[in-house]
Amino acid sequence: MPLINETDLWSLAQRALAPAEHTPPDRPSAQDTSRTSRISRSVPLHDVLTARRSIRRFREDPVPDTSLATLLDLATSTDRMMWPHGTAATTPQAWLVSGVTGTSGARLRQYTSRWSTAGEPLAGEFTDHGDSPEPALLATRYAPGPAMILICAKITDDIDTVSDDTGADYRRALLRASAFGYNAWLSAVAAGLGGSVYGRSSPEVTRIVRRYTGTPARHLFTLVLGHPAEAPQGSGS
Repeated sequence: MPLINETDLWSLAQRALAPAEHTPPDRPSAQDTSRTSRISRSVPLHDVLTARRSIRRFREDPVPDTSLATLLDLATSTDRMMWPHGTAATTPQAWLVSGVTGTSGARLRQYTSRWSTAGEPLAGEFTDHGDSPEPALLATRYAPGPAMILICAKITDDIDTVSDDTGADYRRALLRASAFGYNAWLSAVAAGLGGSVYGRSSPEVTRIVRRYTGTPARHLFTLVLGHPAEAPQGSGS
């Protein structure tokens, strides 16, 4: 499974955080050092891998959009390098459910990375799709956390079903979605966040995404992120 190369971690971050040609008013400027400081030059990949562990208890404070945008841009950059000629149909889509943990209402949003005609990354966009569908089901199925990323893809040989896993497009999409999710997870760990990954596709989540977004995408991978809650004295992960 392709992962971010140790020597590429910071260079990819610099590319993803390059100054945008058009920055939406609700997004911080690319010159804002608070965003770039979330991924440190001093964190080599082997240290990130050593620190990597599944976290299933999170604090209730939300993950900033700047952090979510950074790790999703990094995952998108890596996906574009690994599949430069891959079909658009199996390109991973990131649907975010925020607020499954906490007192605020859960929201469903899509994050879309943007690129210039020259192939340079621009500031991505969050599109709000309103109240999150069935947050209780998601919190039960996965670890309840401040940010839940449902990674999906449109699968042309599976467009009318939610459970068939025999087509070539499904296998390609699953590989890409898994690599995308793990790259986003490693980027989150490098930024000081914690997370847990769920590599199994869910027909129930597919139905939720299709019903509330109108997309024919199939759910393939889930990443739950947040600030780790402090473990009790002497307890493990």
